[in-house]
Amino acid sequence: MPQTRRRRRPAKKKKQYRLSLPAALVLICSVFIIYVGVDHFFIEETPASDDEAAITTAATSSEEAEPVSDGSYATVHFINVGQGDSELIIADDGTTMLIDGGESEYGDTVVAYLSELGLTRLDYVVATHPHSDHIGGLRKVISSDIEIGEVIMPEIPDEYVPTTNSYEKLLDAIEEKGCPLYYAESETIQFGSGTLTITVPDYSSDNMNNYSIVVRFDYGGSSFLFTGDIEKTIETQLVENGTNVDVDVLKVAHHGSSTSSSYTFLDAVTPEYCVIECGDNSYNHPNSDVVTRLEMYTENIYRTDVDGTVVFTVTSSGLSISTENGD
Repeated sequence: MPQTRRRRRPAKKKKQYRLSLPAALVLICSVFIIYVGVDHFFIEETPASDDEAAITTAATSSEEAEPVSDGSYATVHFINVGQGDSELIIADDGTTMLIDGGESEYGDTVVAYLSELGLTRLDYVVATHPHSDHIGGLRKVISSDIEIGEVIMPEIPDEYVPTTNSYEKLLDAIEEKGCPLYYAESETIQFGSGTLTITVPDYSSDNMNNYSIVVRFDYGGSSFLFTGDIEKTIETQLVENGTNVDVDVLKVAHHGSSTSSSYTFLDAVTPEYCVIECGDNSYNHPNSDVVTRLEMYTENIYRTDVDGTVVFTVTSSGLSISTENGD
């Protein structure tokens, strides 16, 4: 892979704020009022409109989750892309993250789905790991008219970097569009009134599944965990490292394969809902023993091969679920 395609994500810079002239005058007057004494002045306060409140929330730079306003909501979409993964998170302020895009033949499906939602920009695109059933469709997403904020991929040691057609085509699409491409770093970022926590496994070998970027989304008291195709080795590592994987909704790793969803991991996750993304396949996905294991933790198990696309709507009151093939 050419060196120009391998850019490290720079350290976050502190935000610099520049006051406009009207804002500067307001600040000067405020200081003068404090100096003279507030008893000399009386200002009638006008309640902020809903639009103003939304602007205030969107402008917050703290990485701590903000209180969720009444009536606001976020949505999490598990898009049906057959035997593959594709998830979309839309924050209450419209910030978006697409995680994976299924096989190449599902690229148009994902683009059409985004268009139906009226999305013209993806702030983040995460390619969890370089397997075609996760990144194949991202090429068409990147090449579409949708504006891309940044693409995030795992850093893979040079000796293990794949040379597959799907991987090379994705890199070509990113380069042609000029998207910023960064290696994932473990960090927590503000995402609307919620937070996104990215965890990068400590792994270096030839099993691409275990490079999967893990994403946690917290909003309004509800939480989601997107696990890519991590296997038991990384599941155990996350638990032993003290990573907070206790969530309400679990995207079951590796399409419900027997390589994942260990008791150790599920004991830490304690999921209330599970979503298995799979389609017609010869891999025995989802594995019947894994499904039985999941049923020990929850009865709320959704499958894209049965339910189609699954959408969670998240408010301060909790979760509601709708499915393509019936609520």
